[in-house]
Amino acid sequence: MIDKLKGILDINSRYYAISVSNTKEATNYFLIQFLFKNNELTIENKWAFNELEDIKNYAKKDYPLLLHLEGDGIINKTTDNASGYRKNLVFKSNLDDFHFYEYKQENVVYASVVRKELVNKYIQLLNDLGLFTVNVSFGPFVMANLLPFIKNLSNLSSSNYYLGLNEKGISSFKSYTNNYEVFKINGDTFNQSEIPLVATFFNHNFPNKSIEFDTSFTEDNKNELKFKKWFKIAGVFALVFILSSILISNILLNNYLTKLAQKEASYSLTQQTSAQIASLTEEKKLKENILLKSGMVQNSISTEYIAEIGNITPTNITLNTIHVNPWSSKVKPDKRIDFDLNKIIVNGTTSNDDVFNNWVKKIKTLKWINKIEIVEYFKENKTINSFSISISIERV
Repeated sequence: MIDKLKGILDINSRYYAISVSNTKEATNYFLIQFLFKNNELTIENKWAFNELEDIKNYAKKDYPLLLHLEGDGIINKTTDNASGYRKNLVFKSNLDDFHFYEYKQENVVYASVVRKELVNKYIQLLNDLGLFTVNVSFGPFVMANLLPFIKNLSNLSSSNYYLGLNEKGISSFKSYTNNYEVFKINGDTFNQSEIPLVATFFNHNFPNKSIEFDTSFTEDNKNELKFKKWFKIAGVFALVFILSSILISNILLNNYLTKLAQKEASYSLTQQTSAQIASLTEEKKLKENILLKSGMVQNSISTEYIAEIGNITPTNITLNTIHVNPWSSKVKPDKRIDFDLNKIIVNGTTSNDDVFNNWVKKIKTLKWINKIEIVEYFKENKTINSFSISISIERV
């Protein structure tokens, strides 16, 4: 269960990235599973297949999905970075019908254009398969995300595109098909199928300021993925809570059964023990009746008196006991208990004679004090003195 929880919490360190290559001959799919941990990117696994539904055989986790499109249906052009350049890219078509992926280099714009319906189509197909796309790229210019990491490379290519490079960045591009080509970037080797997906990962996590692409249309998927993640976390915690509750209930039940057995054994003792219990119960009732008739009705007032004494007690004085309405005589069975309803006895310790004397003087100033008497004051050890004072209350 802990491993399952770790997997859910670790969801944002792993990603799926899929490239869709549309050509007249066929549509090919290439899937990568990335691990990004401690600022290192690792390709954990990769698969190639010809039917999109086959992705279910490989992408079995709720990792965020990055989508890259190549080939037919995508227009790639260069244009001057001038006002209204997008209209020149799509001629008289409605700009709102297209997505624009643009890399701006000095006064030149390298732009890839695709109809929104094509992107939406693949996002929906993947959603139906239980995978949620959180970022999209298309065309060759996503590879510009790798320019900061490239040294001594004159070109980059994917399965369908070729980028010529120079010291400024991109120098040219063209459609390109090569069976297999590899590139070394920061000591790691990537083939041409992996290059655009690695670039899409960097585009998602470390956006390039020179690239413009509005990905707000993926927000619903991002929110849905977050919801699924936290729903699973909540489910795991709920399961832990239920199992813990069952465990605690079993422990409490066993404890209860043990105590019940002990009580039953105790209850089955001799008749003499039962008679003693009955006798003590009767004695308890008798004393309760005596207390009810004793006239002690000033409990709330006495509580206020105790609070006032406590509020003026300094830190050098420790109050050990406060007896309110102490017994006026020794308690005897079946006899009325007499209380001194106008007296409070305070016992405690102090480490400073002057503080004690000032405290007694403060108590004397309380409105309800009739008389205060120091009953005992003796040295308990070298630093501590014990005391007992008797306070007579003036009832209002």
